[in-house]
Amino acid sequence: MTSTELYAKAHDLETLANDVEACVDPAKTVASSPDWECDNATDVRDALKHWRSAAQNAARNLRDEAARVRGEARKAEDREDEARERREKEREAR
Repeated sequence: MTSTELYAKAHDLETLANDVEACVDPAKTVASSPDWECDNATDVRDALKHWRSAAQNAARNLRDEAARVRGEARKAEDREDEARERREKEREAR
């Protein structure tokens, strides 16, 4: 993959991490409201805390992967720059 493709992949992973991290928030907000009461409200709130924690862990893992991919993108960019410089030197030598 090219550095551009890798940077795009890292960006997509970050975007996905943000979405995953926030996916439980609307339900948690509603369930945390004092207006939202039912027989199993406490159970639902506890379950949402668990799912929010799981979403945050998944988002952290996605961000770690994005950081790794970004590092690969930097390495690929360096290789691309070196190859470009080599080609330019070869052209100048002719």
